Amino acid sequence: MSDLWDEVRVRIDAADLDALADLLAGLDDADRTVLTGHLDGHQPAHAEPEPVVLPPLEPEPLPELPTSGSFTIGLVTFGDEKPPTDLQGIREHIARQRTRERERQRGWEKRRLEEEARWAARQLSQRRVAATGFTLIACTQKAPDAVKLLHRPWSAGPGPQVSPEMVPGLLRVRGAAWCTTLARGLLRRTRANTMRGRWAFTEALLRAVGADPPDTPAAAAHYVALYRGTPLAPILAADPWFDHMLAYLFDVDGVANTLARQGEAREWPAALVELAGTGRIERGPLIAGCLRRLRTGGRQGVMKWYLALVRDLAPTTGELTGHVQELIGLLAAPLSTVADFAYTSLQAVHRVARLDPAALAEITAHMLCRPEKKLVRAHLAWLRPVPLDDVADGLAAGLHHPAPDLAEAVLDLVEARVAELSETARDRLAAEAPSLDGTLGDRLAKALGTAAPASTPAPVLAAADLPTLMPPPLDLGGLAGELSVLLRNGDTDPVRHEAVLDGLVRAARGDRDLATRVLEPILPRWPGLWSALITAACGNHADYPAQQVTSKVPRFSMLIEGRATELIPLLFRQPPPGLLATPSTVAGHVDPARVLSLLERADRDGWQPATGDLTQALMRLPREVDPAIHTAAARLTSPAGRRFAAWLAAGVIDPRTWIEEVPATAYSSGMRVAMLDAPGLPSEFSDARAARERSSFGWPRPALALWPMVTPSHRELAAAHLQPYVAAALESPDPGTAFLDGLAAADGPAGPATAVTLAYAMANRRESVRLAAGDALTTLASRPGWDSTGVGVELGILAASDRVVLRRTLQPLTEALKAGAHDAVWQITSAALPDLLAAKARPGLPELLRLAADAARAGHHTVSPAGLAALASRTDRTQLTTAARKLAEALRR
Repeated sequence: MSDLWDEVRVRIDAADLDALADLLAGLDDADRTVLTGHLDGHQPAHAEPEPVVLPPLEPEPLPELPTSGSFTIGLVTFGDEKPPTDLQGIREHIARQRTRERERQRGWEKRRLEEEARWAARQLSQRRVAATGFTLIACTQKAPDAVKLLHRPWSAGPGPQVSPEMVPGLLRVRGAAWCTTLARGLLRRTRANTMRGRWAFTEALLRAVGADPPDTPAAAAHYVALYRGTPLAPILAADPWFDHMLAYLFDVDGVANTLARQGEAREWPAALVELAGTGRIERGPLIAGCLRRLRTGGRQGVMKWYLALVRDLAPTTGELTGHVQELIGLLAAPLSTVADFAYTSLQAVHRVARLDPAALAEITAHMLCRPEKKLVRAHLAWLRPVPLDDVADGLAAGLHHPAPDLAEAVLDLVEARVAELSETARDRLAAEAPSLDGTLGDRLAKALGTAAPASTPAPVLAAADLPTLMPPPLDLGGLAGELSVLLRNGDTDPVRHEAVLDGLVRAARGDRDLATRVLEPILPRWPGLWSALITAACGNHADYPAQQVTSKVPRFSMLIEGRATELIPLLFRQPPPGLLATPSTVAGHVDPARVLSLLERADRDGWQPATGDLTQALMRLPREVDPAIHTAAARLTSPAGRRFAAWLAAGVIDPRTWIEEVPATAYSSGMRVAMLDAPGLPSEFSDARAARERSSFGWPRPALALWPMVTPSHRELAAAHLQPYVAAALESPDPGTAFLDGLAAADGPAGPATAVTLAYAMANRRESVRLAAGDALTTLASRPGWDSTGVGVELGILAASDRVVLRRTLQPLTEALKAGAHDAVWQITSAALPDLLAAKARPGLPELLRLAADAARAGHHTVSPAGLAALASRTDRTQLTTAARKLAEALRR
């Protein structure tokens, strides 16, 4: 057997699949089984590139030059070399130049040949690995065992590499029956994440044994993903599987996602259009399949692929006539291009064969709710000759369009043709008047000749609820559950963060053996802060390096991690009775009485709290503390107790904040940065860096969700640290939304840092962040003494200088207005308008003026922003001047 293994190894090193197949075909099962033991885990020799040796350069004769007359020669000199002046010297110099050029070209040629040799060696190494895989599979006695071998996990060793080139040899060695079983087993194990090389082998094997085309979605997805050559159309036309696979192209999500990928997106549409043009496949099923897929919906890239395909097919009006209902359904598609295609197609059908009134009514209901103004206005133009009685329900929906100018356009159509309306249509539209905006409701009632609707009272903003209490302390089971969530999803929940730290202290002070049995199963395999904390809580030594202080590390991140890091040795050696800084409310405030009790216990028992925990507890004290706590704190004698007493005696200290501009550079956009000066507060909370340095960050981005709870009694201090990161996350990184909830729940006066933070958050590109900013604004507006004017000033400066997109801020402001924060919305819009009106007109400004008018009516405001009167007095009828006149009218009322 040693001689047989040596022979197999020689043929593997030669990467000769045919020779291996000939050898293995003559063996019995016993010999193959013995070979399997040698092959599994065998690493063939790595091929070394062939050395490249070029022949030496032949000497070049001196060039012949003219001996009389004048001529020009370009001479190149190197270093201190002087150009020759005599004829012989010039000839020798030219010869040296030519020799250097030949040597340079020879060097390039040698490098090219060496790269080719390296590539050939890599290819040979890969063929040797493939030959090893082929031999191992061919020697496996049972086909199901070969299937398991190809799909074994990496922990059991790498699986054999396979390729379609192995199929003929495998058939010679194992026969058709064995290969059929292998092919069917591989097909059953085919999944969306199966490697393409393995699918290519599976497909080649299925075809070689004459199996039927596969009928699984995963196989269909791999079928369209497999590269078959170019041009693709004739290859598909000759493929006997193609007609079977064609049915999967439109109704299987995996196939649709595969087709929309970059390579397939280029090849398949052109091939399908070509095959439809030659009559190889029918156009009707292709068109129907595309419309069906568009109606099903999905990712934007997938929808664009099928839309591009149906457009390339260029369906005729006759072909679209049978798909009216599918086209009407596509009018509600999220993608505007899909809705535009459907609408254009319906218009073409209508021009040839008029659609029935029911279809027009359904089209109108969809189109007058679309956000695209172009589509809405196009449909209003289509409705001019149409009897309005047929589309009354759609008109009623259009009157509630979120864009006021479009709602007014619908009302203009109704007013112009109100005499044509039947009694039923009048009643249907009149029923909408009470729920419309005051001006629209009045106009509609006047046009219909009905009583003006009673004005809807503006929503009243409820008073903010006090911060709720923290959940009860965690037992060991609850601690394990919360730790599992934290390790899986990240440390982004401040309430969970504090509950887990408190739970680890309680676990360390309790039954260590029980804590070990509960917590060890969730101990992460990778080293890190939480791994060290869990290990220490179980009574084992754990090291975790303290975070290195650099200008790129955020101050609050150092505070949070430093407090947890200093807890690790305490948990291992002598767990404290409790953490001073464990909050009592979800906003982050500690209970002063509990802090006092722990410090009195420290005085009595002779232990000292950790420095970071004490500093954090001081910053979490509420702004008002019972005088009895002051009196009792003055009697404390320990260093921590005296620091606590001195902190209470000094009273609340708020930082000074202001805004500085960071100009734009070639590598970064301009930014407004909140600066702070915090004398009297712990040095860890200050940041004396310049504005440009504060706007430059390292990686990774910090978890901003934990920051507001660091200083719950100093909202402005937290905002000053948060603001540069929120501004930097305007377009790319995701800042999350929890930090906005924390700012809204915090106490303390708000200043420019809070204002610019909210302005940037309201203009974030992520809808989730914008909506969270609207919720935070609503909460802040319900807090006593809140004034949103500063937010409006910052918003005006940022939008007027094109550093934020004004249109994005409309959504959070609208949501805040609906929630009843009309005073806050008016303060923001009225403060932003002077800068915006003085700058160039921009998208979103008319809508902001309308929003300001709604807020002014709800709050009965009368003071006109600077620049509004001049804009409202203009005689043109643009959207901007119309909105300005409506705001001026609302202020006069």
